[in-house]
Amino acid sequence: LRGFVPEVLVTHPCAPQDVAGLIDQMARAFGHLPGVNERAQALRDDLAHELASIAAAALAPQPVLYLIWRDPWMTVARDTYISRLLACAGWHTEPDARGGEHGAARYPTLDGGEPWLHGVREVLLSSEPYAFGPQHLHEAARLCPGARVRLVDGRLQAEAAA
Repeated sequence: LRGFVPEVLVTHPCAPQDVAGLIDQMARAFGHLPGVNERAQALRDDLAHELASIAAAALAPQPVLYLIWRDPWMTVARDTYISRLLACAGWHTEPDARGGEHGAARYPTLDGGEPWLHGVREVLLSSEPYAFGPQHLHEAARLCPGARVRLVDGRLQAEAAA
């Protein structure tokens, strides 16, 4: 790869608080380009504001099942970025699983027979990596009969910024 690309940048933010370091890393690499340092500072400021707003709100923790795949159903372990992002907003992903640094354990599978599913009151269906759509709402509702099921567009901000 280095034969084609003079510098390879590796990133691995594990929580929203890690994004400031990611912005700094990108600014160091690309700060010589016009507008990069100004945009990086604006992003740092926006991030600090949002993280402070969330912390100030101090929302009571609410459990949520965040589904990322079907056939088999898959969710996220609590040590993934998305789970930590949701936790900032007061959502705690179910099940209470830790997946480690890498590997399949980061994305637990469900068979639909887990007893704790009946206690889930909120289900979020991600738009990526699996493209959940309105046709999947009923399936997810059968998985968690007492839950409100909603679609989440994980691509909305990226498309709006482009």
